[in-house]
Amino acid sequence: MLHLDTSVMELGLIALAFVSSANALVAEPYGSAFSVDAVASTAQRFDPIAERNRLSSKYPSFGRQDKRQTQPVGQQGSVEVNAASTGLTFLVPTVVGDQTFDMIFDTGSSDFWVYSNESSIYQSLDHPVYIPTASAELLPNYTWSIAYTYGDKISGVVFRDVVKVGPVIAEKQSVQSATIIQPEVSADGIVGLASSLLNTVKPVKQKTLFDTLEPTLQRKVFAANLKPKGTTGSWDFGYIDKSKYTGEIAYAPLVNGSKYWEISVNEYAVGEGSFGNATVGSVIVDSGTSLVYLPSAVVEDYYSKIEGYEYTQGESHVFPCNSTVPDFHFKIQGGAILSILGKDVNFAVYDRAKGTCAGAIASQLKSKYSILGSLFMKNYYVVHSREEEGSPKMGFASH
Repeated sequence: MLHLDTSVMELGLIALAFVSSANALVAEPYGSAFSVDAVASTAQRFDPIAERNRLSSKYPSFGRQDKRQTQPVGQQGSVEVNAASTGLTFLVPTVVGDQTFDMIFDTGSSDFWVYSNESSIYQSLDHPVYIPTASAELLPNYTWSIAYTYGDKISGVVFRDVVKVGPVIAEKQSVQSATIIQPEVSADGIVGLASSLLNTVKPVKQKTLFDTLEPTLQRKVFAANLKPKGTTGSWDFGYIDKSKYTGEIAYAPLVNGSKYWEISVNEYAVGEGSFGNATVGSVIVDSGTSLVYLPSAVVEDYYSKIEGYEYTQGESHVFPCNSTVPDFHFKIQGGAILSILGKDVNFAVYDRAKGTCAGAIASQLKSKYSILGSLFMKNYYVVHSREEEGSPKMGFASH
């Protein structure tokens, strides 16, 4: 049952000494708690079609897919992001070996990968590449691969190396070196923070960074404090920073058996409308996704409230830029109400000449997966907790 957190103590940022072990980290007796900066990307354009295609690799298919979602549409979905809606991608400086990479901390996947010096120069253009040094250990015959729509893939070999995140040094963290990078990726790599059971390394799945750090943390938690452009956000590990949110934290349990950070969403309301009987269902909270994906019936109901709305061939939801775009409210278990703001839904210019804008709420992936991406997360302090054995949960509090 969802409950409100009234017992969380404010914790200061603590710097601790670490000594390495063959398994990764051994902390001082009191454990570690630290924070790292998360900076909103300054990219001016965003391609909703490319995001949907990329997400097809993160979320496996079950049964027959919606053909509209697999039909090639090229780059016709590219839109110009509104300045007020920046904060679709967040980058975290992360040191691997002796190099620094701007990484996406991704709660929807479980691979820790970086661009490799063994990839084609054309594939790694504009990115630093991982060059193994004396601290790196190649795992013989270990490989990994992520398949994307239309045959694109990212794949490579696996090392164990020193990784530094903020003040913490992790020895022998699994690092997936990408030797083939066919799709465009805005960051220098990904740090997956979902369940290690989703890791793609073969023959043996590897631990995520959170699983590596968890035994050394003061508390088995981490929190996303993502902020729009102009304000530096953070990822907090091992503690909950009371100075970064207001009010109380509303918690909801994860969907039983899910490998994702996935919660159940109950009734919803559009704008000033009342909550009906229809529910949204299970929703994955995914910092590696930019937009919001909900069941088609919910999406159609939402956009029907916007004057001048139309659905385009490229799967964009378009309306006049001067239209009133309502907030979207929903209840999580326990009754707490969370919202996606209308000003964030109106996130991009679709056709400047026609004065039309594109909406950030889209239909489910593969007619199955509902997702709350960073466009939703940036308005909340989002807690990911494994503190209660066998009862992982998520918490949400307003900035």
